[in-house]
Amino acid sequence: MVEILVVDDNLQLRDTLRTILNKRPGFCVTGEAADGIAASQLVQTLRPTVVLMDVGMARMDGVEATRRIRALLPNTVVIGMSCHNSREVEVAMRAVGAHAFLPKELVPEKIFDVIAQQLPQEQAPQ
Repeated sequence: MVEILVVDDNLQLRDTLRTILNKRPGFCVTGEAADGIAASQLVQTLRPTVVLMDVGMARMDGVEATRRIRALLPNTVVIGMSCHNSREVEVAMRAVGAHAFLPKELVPEKIFDVIAQQLPQEQAPQ
């Protein structure tokens, strides 16, 4: 089972992602966070396989949260998401350890492919 933590300050987007991800066999949203501080705390107890991380959030942005999460759980896959589809945002996320980056408008159609590409074969759902 691919356990996923969804991190985004937009409740509607979190709801949408939870619905999409939970409908697919082998995927389960085990937690949600509205900012990087909550995400950094939740990963310690949930230990998700994948974190879907928004970049722009209050209190702690996705770049700093990704840096902390990758330090705590180096095997957790972090996939950055942002409504700002700029090379600088992607570079900043990858520099702190994000495995992939998706503009938010592509997340619903591409998220399963991106997750599958980032997971070791033995962890990928069949």
